[in-house]
Amino acid sequence: MSTSPPRRRDAIEKSAAIERAAVDLVLEHGYDAVTVDMICARAGVSQRTFFNHFRTKDAALVGADAPSLDERAARAFIVSTGPLLLEAAQLIRIDPGAMAADPDLLARRIRAVGTNPVLMARQMDRLAELEHELADIIHLRLRTQHPDEPDEDLVEEAEIITHILAGVMRYIAQSWAKQVERGDAPAIDPSTIGDALQRALRRLA
Repeated sequence: MSTSPPRRRDAIEKSAAIERAAVDLVLEHGYDAVTVDMICARAGVSQRTFFNHFRTKDAALVGADAPSLDERAARAFIVSTGPLLLEAAQLIRIDPGAMAADPDLLARRIRAVGTNPVLMARQMDRLAELEHELADIIHLRLRTQHPDEPDEDLVEEAEIITHILAGVMRYIAQSWAKQVERGDAPAIDPSTIGDALQRALRRLA
């Protein structure tokens, strides 16, 4: 029997309540002091319900919606001649529906994750799952544009660009969170990021 829409909405609401409770409690008491029991009490759910949605406390804190790659954007990226690093950053897709539903939660989550190295490592692990795919896509673009260069050099360049990209994504997330906390409309202007990248890269050259 298929799940009815009301049951699906109820599951989404409970998952969101658990995430909000976990993030708020960590910001209030610190990561080490927060337990699953505390999260359940704050969210108004049972432990069984909690573990139906999340395997661990950490999973509730970093959220259910993991970043993914936009396959259509990846195909366009490979043949593009635009700014490589900025376009690569736009390959990573975060569910816009989740952000629109509660942008303040995302801002608080970024702050909560930044308070603890365990959470930061967990979040980086989620991005690391994309690193091999990103490196392969960037390598394909480099090979398409520079077919005469040694492939081992292009592989190395793709890996370096992928690691730089992780730092860019962290900057974008933190900028987004600061906008929300200031009460501004959450938005990241690609042209502004591109200008900042160009200035930074010129200083590194």
